[in-house]
Amino acid sequence: MPEKYLLWFHHVPWDHRMASGRTLWDELVVRYTRGVETVSTMRKTWASVAPYVDAERHQEVAAFLAIQEKEAQWWRDACIAYFQTFSKRPLPQGYAPPAKTLAEYEAIRTPYAPGHPPANPPGHE
Repeated sequence: MPEKYLLWFHHVPWDHRMASGRTLWDELVVRYTRGVETVSTMRKTWASVAPYVDAERHQEVAAFLAIQEKEAQWWRDACIAYFQTFSKRPLPQGYAPPAKTLAEYEAIRTPYAPGHPPANPPGHE
């Protein structure tokens, strides 16, 4: 079973050793954090190509990447807060805790996300 499917199809202990040598819990935290870091790197790369892209396009993509980074961060934090309720384990050393409580993340509403139409779509008040 490829490790990327491990949590979806199998129940394994939080201290299960992964191919990296880290425990399942530590690996989960590392990978969610890596997702945020990847978007941060994308933003830096995009910023470096500004001289080669028209200003309007560059600004638009930069804005979308900023949104993506912000959402990657709250998704990382929300997932870690959620899974930590089950693992009951501390974060690996050097990894920041979620910025909010699980209850605060659960209260976030995304009415314009796919599959979640708003109660009163714009123009239909």
